Amino acid sequence: MAHEKVIERLIEIFETTVESGISYDGSNDNIEYYSLFCKAASKEKLYKIMGNNLCMFNCRHKDSDAVMMIFYIPINSTDSGAKNVAERVMEVVEGVEECFVTLDYIKSEEVKEDKFIYVTAIKLVPQEEEWIKEKWNN
Repeated sequence: MAHEKVIERLIEIFETTVESGISYDGSNDNIEYYSLFCKAASKEKLYKIMGNNLCMFNCRHKDSDAVMMIFYIPINSTDSGAKNVAERVMEVVEGVEECFVTLDYIKSEEVKEDKFIYVTAIKLVPQEEEWIKEKWNN
């Protein structure tokens, strides 16, 4: 997927999540990734982007509305060619940061039993006035 298309797709999924996405009310420190993956898949809210699975959830972060993005990066993937896991994680982080400019929370976690590295990013939902300004500036 071309770089511009990745950014467009991330924004589209983010906006759809804000409007009608699945909610997550658990802890950011103890995420049950497999359960969320299944929940997103059952609601047809699981997306493929940059060779990884992605799901987004509405949540609360620092007493504000936010969207939590979880990228499921396979540890042993033939889809990504010669890229190693660290390169794929950096590609995801760079893509999300370029798309949203600032993130309010980000972490990566390897779960060897699942054979995935999970990159979790949280972006506060901009207030309506901020959202309009951001769209006009781009």
